[in-house]
Amino acid sequence: MKICSMICLCAAIFLLSACIHSPIDANKKALPRTESGISKNTPNQLTDKDIFGNETTLAVSEEDIQAALDDEKFSVPLNSAVILVQSGNRAPEMIMQQEMNRYYRISTFSGIPDRQKAISCNKMKNEEGEAVNSENMNYMQALRYIAAKGQQKAIIVYWDTLQLGKYNTATKTTVWSDFRNETLSDSVSLRYLVRFALVDVATGEWATWSPVNYEDNILQPLTGRTPITEQQIAQLKQKTFATVIKDLANRYQ
Repeated sequence: MKICSMICLCAAIFLLSACIHSPIDANKKALPRTESGISKNTPNQLTDKDIFGNETTLAVSEEDIQAALDDEKFSVPLNSAVILVQSGNRAPEMIMQQEMNRYYRISTFSGIPDRQKAISCNKMKNEEGEAVNSENMNYMQALRYIAAKGQQKAIIVYWDTLQLGKYNTATKTTVWSDFRNETLSDSVSLRYLVRFALVDVATGEWATWSPVNYEDNILQPLTGRTPITEQQIAQLKQKTFATVIKDLANRYQ
């Protein structure tokens, strides 16, 4: 009888222990799949909604447009403290950081959005007392809070794309496509497209700017296939970033 009781007691302890630790173990096993906040089906790039919230989808009246025209000019004074973000990267490229440092005091932040939903056992209640799920702050709202705590003036986000241009003899035009580390057999052109969004930390006011792109022609030898080198890309980036950041600083100072 005592042996039977001991067996039952051990079984109960084992089951209780399993009940207590199972959810934690399950969370630990599931966590690595979502820890980065990036899934294979989720783009790593920041979207307009991440930066501007719902402003791009709101109904806009003529009065709203005129009021926007009457607003004070958006500015980021030289030597301001700013947060620099490169869309799709954990940190901005060093070339961009070096150029920005000529005009601003920069801090950096990840440009990879966290798409995963926050898991919470608690739910907020509306005015009628009904439980509702709360939504997370959007990316820019959270980043403005971080910048405010750090006494930064503005947030500067940029998107950049390296493109390859091949001349079409039939249409006599250059056809551009995103660069995919191709090996080349013909002379081609490279261009670096950059787009900026600037957000004032205190007011949430924002401005966007797409500077003129810069192109490089790459002449290939008559025979053989030659890959585009990292040095060629770095030189184009250096020239592009130096020019566009100087223009940006002059435009918004």
